[in-house]
Amino acid sequence: MGELLDKLERASRGAATPLGFTSTVKREKTAPMLLLGALAAGDAEAAKLAVDGSLDGVIVVGTGEAKKADVDRSVAALDGVTVGVWLDEAQPTRPDGLDFEVFSSEATPAGALSGEERTTVMHVVPELDDSLLRTIEALPVDAFLVSLADAGSLTVRQLMRLARVRGVTSRWILVHVASLPTKEELEQLRDAGAGAVVVDLAGQTAASLKATHELLRELPHEPTKRKKGHGVVTLPAAAAPASGPSRPEPEPDEDDDDDYEP
Repeated sequence: MGELLDKLERASRGAATPLGFTSTVKREKTAPMLLLGALAAGDAEAAKLAVDGSLDGVIVVGTGEAKKADVDRSVAALDGVTVGVWLDEAQPTRPDGLDFEVFSSEATPAGALSGEERTTVMHVVPELDDSLLRTIEALPVDAFLVSLADAGSLTVRQLMRLARVRGVTSRWILVHVASLPTKEELEQLRDAGAGAVVVDLAGQTAASLKATHELLRELPHEPTKRKKGHGVVTLPAAAAPASGPSRPEPEPDEDDDDDYEP
């Protein structure tokens, strides 16, 4: 299992129980979602920030007209960091120095997704046709990335777009947002089933990244409990990834017992 998948699985399980028998030993706080940074290939300043900041991993974006030399230079600068690269198409062989790969093109050769040692993430556009969207669960990938970065802040529409993808897959979902989320936005992303939040590092500071990381560490793992009925529609809770444990189910409301008929 790659580092990214291992971190996603540990985040979904919550606080780890320490060794020892004394009740005074504190549990280590584990954030319910990962914080990943995205940087343009060749951006040396962002790469330095990624090393110094409180991130669980970094994605080097090499899509479009990005040069391979810039991608390689950025990856080399991120030594010791869980790093992946985002390309238009996944490469036939696993690139050196990478823990995971993100690809966008549906024209990616199927053979590029093979190999037990590879961790692949597919960028999925929420507006994908229904008939195709329902097939993504069968793809041989480990996770999906949904970009909501086309809006400056998290809106209800963005949550609806995320829910459209979450509703058809049990895999991990990485959510790319335009700016560092607030505590309230992080809660909404958690409830919507995000396993990781991806933020662009351009324009960020080490202090802002650390502050967001601390917000994540203080965030409860349990989804927000919402009252049933009264016409209120809630987003589905995160489904468990095929290789990971399920999240704790919320306690059923007492009203549910009234609906039971022997």
